[in-house]
Amino acid sequence: MIARSLLHDGALRMEVHPELLRAASLWIPLLPEDTPADPAGAVVRVLASDGSSAGAPSSAPPTLRMGNVAAWLEGDRAVLDGTSGLHGVVDLASGSAELRVPPVAEPVGTDPAAWTLFSAATLAAALLLGRMERALAHAAAVVGPDGRAWLLVGDSHAGKTTTSVNLLQAGWRYVSDDQVVLYRAADGGLSVEGWPRPFHLDEGWEAGAPLHRRGTTDPRERWPGRWMRTAPLAGLLFPRVEADRPTAREALPAPDALARLLRQSPWLLADRGAAPRVLRLLQEAASLPAYELRLGLDTYADPERLVQVLA
Repeated sequence: MIARSLLHDGALRMEVHPELLRAASLWIPLLPEDTPADPAGAVVRVLASDGSSAGAPSSAPPTLRMGNVAAWLEGDRAVLDGTSGLHGVVDLASGSAELRVPPVAEPVGTDPAAWTLFSAATLAAALLLGRMERALAHAAAVVGPDGRAWLLVGDSHAGKTTTSVNLLQAGWRYVSDDQVVLYRAADGGLSVEGWPRPFHLDEGWEAGAPLHRRGTTDPRERWPGRWMRTAPLAGLLFPRVEADRPTAREALPAPDALARLLRQSPWLLADRGAAPRVLRLLQEAASLPAYELRLGLDTYADPERLVQVLA
């Protein structure tokens, strides 16, 4: 098995059968490979499908869905069932998840099995993190000149990556542009840890003309030395593209910020054993400064203008 630590303290790792490394490459974050993993910590294992079933309940509706993966939670056990022959079991009491998936036959970016594994791995990791009093959020995180991180929360195509890239062009740093782990640091404050992956930029971004999605960009090559694994959390930004209006920000009250944060992380409250502690973590995050960020064309490729709006 090929093991990768997913957290800076080694408390969660992923173990992948060598034959399935290609299938899992879509999900595995761009993290340093030399971080030691705690053998007593939680683990997500990716194994070859053996043709068996995880025993997903057929009569009860799933607790939640992500993409083409359904999850049933009962007590300390979660059962995952997806298309392309994927099935899995998450033992929340022992901190162990086992995902069984057939090999990927097509190019990773287009093979349904790879995307099914992406959803299943996200759900399994999110549920295990909840028992560790950490929260996985569908969000980006950028780090300002003061070394503190701002969480960018929103639907797909809301402008998270565009905002991240603009701020990187202005000299900021980044934690991730898609999945972020929220946790309580040793000093009692909130911090974020990133699971970075290749950025998907809009075609024509450099020219300031938003058109269509294009290929991926490896942030390690484009912005070397600008990644931070962890950073203290300063506040929340909720971007929304409105191309025909000038870029502006507006303060959000804590209840609205919490509701929007929950919307982007539907798995956070699925596990009753972890939900109360996770909810308190999110409530504390939502009590930090929070703003709705309306993104217009005036800052689409003008980093300095965006920094002025955020100042």
